[in-house]
Amino acid sequence: MTRDSQPLHPEAPSEADAAPDAAALERERDEYKDKALRAQADLANLRRRFDEERLSLTRNAANGFVARILPIVDDLRRAVESVPPDAAGWGDGVGLVLQNLEAAIRSAGVTPFEPAPGDAFDPRDQEAIAHQASSEQPEGAVLLCARVGYRTEDRVLRPAQVVVARTPEEDGGGAENEP
Repeated sequence: MTRDSQPLHPEAPSEADAAPDAAALERERDEYKDKALRAQADLANLRRRFDEERLSLTRNAANGFVARILPIVDDLRRAVESVPPDAAGWGDGVGLVLQNLEAAIRSAGVTPFEPAPGDAFDPRDQEAIAHQASSEQPEGAVLLCARVGYRTEDRVLRPAQVVVARTPEEDGGGAENEP
């Protein structure tokens, strides 16, 4: 070592000086590790939300398509119900087409529902198209289902159309089919 220069071999830091540096390095390492774990969790959450959004968009598109073909299903159902006896073969063919179409709708996660007579009217999935006096069913009960409803797991695509019972009037002077 020369007088004006630094030592060629600086002394090793003492253990006391090294301890705070080691602790600071460990804290810094832990901070970076925590940030890396948070970034990984954020990325996993982002991927999950993206997948859910994509599934939701696909499901909504499928539900929109199904909703547009439900009137066709209704028409086919009416055609099958009104086949004349001399056209039974034709009716069987239309019936098979209807069954295949209904199976395709079910495979898209859409299920039909048909409230039975006596079921309580539920405005969440039923549409009252008429009220009719009835002594057979209590007021507010379904008398008949005029059109089948369809729902998915989480929402009603199309409400069932029903006729709802009301108490018969004593004088008989009420409108039979007022909604």
